[in-house]
Amino acid sequence: MKKLAVIFGFFLFSEVSFSQTRIAYSGDSSYKLVERTNLRHYVNGKYSGLTSREVRSFISLGDNPSGTRSPKSDRWYDGNFYVLEETLRNSKSTLAGINEAIPSVFKISADGKMTMIEDNGYPTFRSFPSYTTGQLKKGDSWKGEGERAVDPMNKGVFTRIPILVLYTFEGAEIYKGENVFRIKAIWQTNYGFSNFDRDPKGDDTLKKATGGHKADIIVRASTGEAILISDNVDETFAYADGTQVNLKGTITLFTEYPPAIDHDKLIFALNRIAKADTTPKAGKPQKETASSTGAGTSGKSGKSGIASTVNTPASPADSSTPAVASAKSSSSADKNNMIFEETPKGLRLSVRDIKFKADSSEVLLSEKSRLDEIAEVLKLAPDSQFLIEGHTASVGKPSGEQKLSEERAKNIATELSKRGISAEKFICKGYGGTKPVAPNSTDEGRAQNRRVEITILE
Repeated sequence: MKKLAVIFGFFLFSEVSFSQTRIAYSGDSSYKLVERTNLRHYVNGKYSGLTSREVRSFISLGDNPSGTRSPKSDRWYDGNFYVLEETLRNSKSTLAGINEAIPSVFKISADGKMTMIEDNGYPTFRSFPSYTTGQLKKGDSWKGEGERAVDPMNKGVFTRIPILVLYTFEGAEIYKGENVFRIKAIWQTNYGFSNFDRDPKGDDTLKKATGGHKADIIVRASTGEAILISDNVDETFAYADGTQVNLKGTITLFTEYPPAIDHDKLIFALNRIAKADTTPKAGKPQKETASSTGAGTSGKSGKSGIASTVNTPASPADSSTPAVASAKSSSSADKNNMIFEETPKGLRLSVRDIKFKADSSEVLLSEKSRLDEIAEVLKLAPDSQFLIEGHTASVGKPSGEQKLSEERAKNIATELSKRGISAEKFICKGYGGTKPVAPNSTDEGRAQNRRVEITILE
């Protein structure tokens, strides 16, 4: 039986023919993936607490990051994952890891196989659920291979465990007023019993893992989209020092899709505080520029254009230094020294020459006006997530610049949350001085490189 593997959260196309159904892969959309776990921890047989964790992500369609040739059917995705975790014990709680983005890059090929390119442990379920290419009727079963990434001791070291899942098609029903299909899935955890199934990049102190899973999967009848997975877990992990960790509880996964935003309203507001980036992007046709009055041109998607319609091939110099070349449209003469543009992830506002105290993440009072204006724009997208990326000039040690850029991104998020935007809306990342938009050899260039970029994710 030929298998078609997919990652949970992508679109699946289903064909319904009376009592039979065929499900096949067709992923072409950005989406949010949410994973919630409620697990009771037992260490060497003794109860040690309840961990409630929620992992949220925004996963966008992207380009091949390596620049190498790949089949046109391959779809590339990059995501930002962040973890909210609360461990409860003796009526006390601790909170950690809020809104610090964990990057992930992967591709999905035509046969539905997921290949991780940048793997930091998320998503934790890979190629799950998987599907047969044959027609299905109620009671039919099939097997599919997948993978889970686990970190039972919260070390920050993930181990990838292969899984072989038995699926059973349970038929059609109504879920929240919608026609859906239900699928049952069961599998056993078996890790460390041979060298073949060990993860060479995983936690080398994890020697064995055993246990079982039973999951319910709900799939939309109209599109085949998996909208909910509820997994009942009972697993035991054995470590080299003799410690045994048993986890019992539930893991729930579901997808959320970005709500439509009013592009014309956002572009009108952005045009009031910033300049539209009209720099031609190398090798890619650009959309029509929105006028200074905010009258954009909407296509079928309802999105207003941002960039120039001119498609100018990059010169050799442009190809080798695209970031520096793109800075030609950026100067202190730009409106508020801010630039906005349309990206695959959403509308992005670049705030240049952001003023912090020297070698600090503390924002100077002179930035109050710009932050006030930015907050008012973001409030026009109340249901969106916002990605804040910090950048520094490259003048010191890369490790120090990286840490400083992360701290500055988080501090900008804090300042914006003080202006009426929920802190949970922000995902923060830092890049240090690795992505310059101007030469670091001049004062003006370094000022432009000290920036934050805020993307309204969609």
